[in-house]
Parts: sequence; C-alpha cells; structure tokens
Amino acid sequence: MINTSRIHGSLYDVFNQNFSIMATGDTRKIFSKVAIGPKTIDVAVHEDFQCIIHVKRSEFESIPAPFLSRFQKYSLSINDFYRIRLHKLPGIEQDIMKNVEEKVSSFIEHFGRNYFHGLNESTLYSCLLSLIKIHENEEHSLLSIHQHYTQLTVRLKSFIEQNPTNTEQCLVRFVLSKLVQLVSPESIILKLPVFEEKVKQWLCNLYFQHQEHFNFGNFIEQLVSKQFLNIDNDLRPSSEHQMVQNSLHTTTKVIIFTRTSSYVIGLNAKSKNELFTTNNNDDETSNYSRQI
Repeated sequence: MINTSRIHGSLYDVFNQNFSIMATGDTRKIFSKVAIGPKTIDVAVHEDFQCIIHVKRSEFESIPAPFLSRFQKYSLSINDFYRIRLHKLPGIEQDIMKNVEEKVSSFIEHFGRNYFHGLNESTLYSCLLSLIKIHENEEHSLLSIHQHYTQLTVRLKSFIEQNPTNTEQCLVRFVLSKLVQLVSPESIILKLPVFEEKVKQWLCNLYFQHQEHFNFGNFIEQLVSKQFLNIDNDLRPSSEHQMVQNSLHTTTKVIIFTRTSSYVIGLNAKSKNELFTTNNNDDETSNYSRQI
C-alpha cells in the first residue's frame, strides 16, 4: 500500500488482525470490520492476506506510535535493493559492477558532488540498479548495452560503445553519460582542468557534441521525434540497426534544469509557436506542442 494514509483509520481492525471466523463443515471464511464513513461493515479477508505499507522515510517521524507498533518495520533504500540484486549476479558480473561503481564514484568525488544538480545518495545506485535484469526464472544478469538506449541516448551509441567488447567501459560511460546531464556548462568548463587530457577530450565530446544542453527546441524535437536511429551513422548495418531499434525504450518524463529568464518564464504565443512548430507539414514531426 502506497500513499494510503487517508484510509488507514478505516482499516484499524484489519491491521490489528481482529478477525472473525465463520466455519461450515470443511470450509471457513474470515471477516474483519472496515469503517466506511460513519458505517462499519464486515468484509471477507483472504486466507493468505498479507499487507505491506510503504511510507517515505521523511514521513516516519510523524506516524503515530500505535500505528507503527502493528507492523514489523524495515528501512530499505535504493542502495539496499541494488546490493540485493548485485549479490545474485554471477561472480564475473559482480566484479564488473563493483568496478563500475568504484570508477563512477571516483569521478563524482573528483568532479565535486556539489556540481551535480539534484544528486543524492540514491542517484548512483538508481543508475546501477537499472543495469541489472531479473529473468522469469528469478536469475539475475546484466542487461545488454543495446537494451539501455532511448530516443534521447541512442545518439550516444558510438561514444558509449567505443570498445564494444569491453563491457565494463561501456557501462561506466553509460552511467557517466547520465550523471553529467546534471551538470551545468559552466561547471563542466570550470572542472575540465582537474582531469587528464584524455578524459577532458571525451568529457567535452560527450557533453557538447552528444548531448543537448543549450537549445530547448532541439531537445524537445529529440524527445518527441520518432526518427531516433537516423541520428547515429554507426547504426547503418542492418542487423545492428534492427537490434537497437527493437530494444529501444521511449523516455516520456524528464526534469529540465534551466536558468531563470524572461524568455523561459514568459513564453508568449509567438515564442511558443517558434519553439514548438516548424514549416514542415508532416504532422508527426512539425507540431511538437500537440505531441507533448
């Protein structure tokens, strides 16, 4: 149960396991009282009923002690879920993920955590968690790098897979490509001198050539465009092209960090028209505002 605090009072007897049992021959039914407005009714409860209530850690202090006493309590973070899945990977893949985590953590500390907008203790582990797949037989494995691309990141394919046989390098570059989106252009320029020349080059290439940080219209075009795979010339081989296309995910929600300006705050009708429309008559690509 998530975001259900408003009905917790109605389920007082259920949470306290105050059940009534009616048995007839070999069958029995379990009932509990549920309050609906001013009325209380008996509701059937399944034999295997179990209840897990999810609450935010920030709300924990405000929850009444009697309510908490009804449950076993566990505190789980994104890091905890990542560790659980990590230990279920084959040994070789565990080593790869540990190296990826170490290298990306080192990059964050070297760059400076305060330069990443919105970065918290769960951000990195959320990225790492997305790299692990659970199969139907409950086995765990690393996702193929082809299974991570979206319409916004497929243009990074040539950068991420510079050495496709080196899984660790591909994953490090994939995670870093996500994290540097949280950094402002000024911060990138400011921090470049602290890195070696080789790192400077690929960081500049990633940030300024393969990602959109300056033109909101171009970003929206990438977000809503269906012509994802025309961006990267490396996708021309038909077999690889088809493989990536079949596994491509669609990003539908983004958070945009932008400067406060009169243009951003007060987009008038004219600027909206310039931003979200083009002279192209193709309905699928010419009117971004309608697609959004």
